[in-house]
Amino acid sequence: MGKRRIVSEELEIGSVLAWDAFDERGRLLLRKGYVVDRNSQIEALIERGLFVQQDPTAAPTKPVAPKPEPTALSCVLEVRHRLEVLSAPNGPRDNFPQQLLGLRRLIAEACRLNEDVALATALLERQGRYSIRHAVDVAVACHSVGPALGIDEPELSSTIAAALTMNMSILHMQDDLQGQQNPLSDTQREVIRRHPETSAALLRDRGVTDKLWLDAVLYHHEAIDGTGYPRGKRGQEIPLAAQLVSLADVYCARISNREYRRGLRPNAALRALFLDQGKKVAEGLINRFIKAIGVFPPGTPVRLENGEIAVVTQRGENAGKPQVCSIMGPRGMPFAVPIKRDTGRATYGVREVVEWNEVGAAPAMQILWGKAAAAQ
Repeated sequence: MGKRRIVSEELEIGSVLAWDAFDERGRLLLRKGYVVDRNSQIEALIERGLFVQQDPTAAPTKPVAPKPEPTALSCVLEVRHRLEVLSAPNGPRDNFPQQLLGLRRLIAEACRLNEDVALATALLERQGRYSIRHAVDVAVACHSVGPALGIDEPELSSTIAAALTMNMSILHMQDDLQGQQNPLSDTQREVIRRHPETSAALLRDRGVTDKLWLDAVLYHHEAIDGTGYPRGKRGQEIPLAAQLVSLADVYCARISNREYRRGLRPNAALRALFLDQGKKVAEGLINRFIKAIGVFPPGTPVRLENGEIAVVTQRGENAGKPQVCSIMGPRGMPFAVPIKRDTGRATYGVREVVEWNEVGAAPAMQILWGKAAAAQ
């Protein structure tokens, strides 16, 4: 058996090695199935010299074309793609927990590159299966809000893993319900009521033993006033991680469109969360959730005081004065290039949140954020 050098383009954050890797002396460094953690690890491994054994009778491998640099948007889209594969009924079971945590690291990378872009995908990048998009949207929100609630590593990774897998047992049902206009049947209600338990059971079957992860899945529909399900837990019986997943789940569901209704405007969805304070989650959590996400979350279309239509591109230090880019003039004429506006100035203050059906189609994310929102 010969060996060939592994090039950096074959390694990326969250990827699972398809072969055993060795150093220049033939000593085993990494076994097949290892999940790559971070960019600094890739750089260190390449420096040490990574090789893969190769059958000399096999056809020569073709040169690997360099991959473009990841962007916040490309990382989120990659998480969606991999989650759909991992969560399929016949999906891969080997190293499932490690592969899932690899998706968590991709979410962290997306937010490191541009957290506002990562958050904005919930409002502006709605292609693909709803059930998968929703899980990733919730996970991104948990990553952004978790530290504000005092959830740090390793608990944060477990919380985000729970967000990605909270509905594993009903993904296809979620997709079907997107277009269902009739009330839920008794059978559907029972399946939904049981899904936290059936999803947790699926995760155990795939090798998940992390109690915080499993409990966050099991209790993400519980309410501190005891009206939740499946076990009617109350108050401090519900872990903080489960309460965060619940908040993010409800918020992302409310801003999502259905076949039979439009999603709520983000500020209206946040206001509805605020009204649940002390009923569904502990007092004070929703205020911190809103502060972290933003009164006007990234991707929100707004009308400015001068009549222009703009999109929120960055949360500001002042929750009511985000950074925006105007895309349309007061008379409805689109600008050739988005124009940054300072909402701290009276002329460009945010007058109201609008809906895209009122003002036209949402622009491509790359138009607003440039390279940070390239899909590649």
